[in-house]
Parts: sequence; structure tokens; C-alpha cells
Amino acid sequence: MIIFWRGAGILVILLGILMCLLMNIITSAVFHQNDYFQTHTWAQVAALWGAAVPCWFIGRHLHRKPGRTLIDKQTGQEVHVKPSHHLMFIKLEYWGIILFIIGNYLLIAR
Repeated sequence: MIIFWRGAGILVILLGILMCLLMNIITSAVFHQNDYFQTHTWAQVAALWGAAVPCWFIGRHLHRKPGRTLIDKQTGQEVHVKPSHHLMFIKLEYWGIILFIIGNYLLIAR
């Protein structure tokens, strides 16, 4: 599977990995079990929700920034260029919602 992103869309993957790693380290230290994160759903859900929050706020912040207006030399028309931040054609802030829903599904399914 090819993963592609535009702008800061890669943050979804990086934040997800970082939150899972942090939750694994914290739960291992607190509960003195090396496999606590893998065996307890609440820790996995907390990592997903922990990644969802910054995805939402960073995405909202980046998409609120105004674009630039350029002038096309050939036609003389103004072109408005606004950067896009997405992963797999889904905007960064919407990944926050998706990660939150996946976390809720894990809570219900397990």
C-alpha cells in the first residue's frame, strides 16, 4: 500500500506512533508489566485519543492560514494558492475525528 500525503499530513502517522510509544512507556513504568499496553484496551484508546486531539487542532490551525495570491504571467489573472495538508486525501483535522471514532469502536468492540 502506498501512503501519500501533502503538506503536514504525515503528522497523522507520526503523532499516532509517538502517542502509542509514549503510552507504552508510561503504562510499562506505572504498572510494571512490559506488555500492559498490548493487553489493555483503555491504554490503546487513550493513545488514539491522544493522537486525535493534536491532529484536530494542528489541522484547524494550518487550514485557517490564508493562501497567497499570485499573478499568472501568461494570462494576467490572479490565482489564489492555499496549501493543503492531508493524508490519503483526508484533511489533517478530519483524521482527528477518524482516530477518535476508531478509539470509540475499540471501546465498544472489546
